[in-house]
Amino acid sequence: MTPTRRQFGATAAVLTVGLAGCLTGEPGTGFDEGDVDEEPTSDDTAGERDETTQQLVNNLDERGLTVRSTTTTQDAIRLTVQTTGDSDTNIQIAAGAFATLLNSEPTVERELRVRVEDRGLSEERFWIEAAWAREFLNDELSDSEYLTLIADTRRE
Repeated sequence: MTPTRRQFGATAAVLTVGLAGCLTGEPGTGFDEGDVDEEPTSDDTAGERDETTQQLVNNLDERGLTVRSTTTTQDAIRLTVQTTGDSDTNIQIAAGAFATLLNSEPTVERELRVRVEDRGLSEERFWIEAAWAREFLNDELSDSEYLTLIADTRRE
């Protein structure tokens, strides 16, 4: 399947899973507030984002998930985004955009950590391991398995 057909198929499947309400998260999972001791390798400003982070931000914006700020460390790309209004949709968009990034940039080893806000108030956090996205791209994980792994990291 070509990347375009795969992306379309993945998007359709992701929306189906989301509409079915299959994604559930458990409170207290995911990354905690205490892991912010990493030194940023790039600033939060749009003019100074590295190429990989900017590519991800552009992809998220195109899909309807507005990025408010970014911090890139050696281990993670950390984003603060404006909610779409639906938690499952936030995860679906981020999952698709991150898989697309790894499909075009196979050397990326960072995980994606997302903080979702609603008008400046923190709503939830979730994260995506690069290995999960690669397994999804290699058909080792189904759409629903990939989304479930991510949803299991979700916390408020």
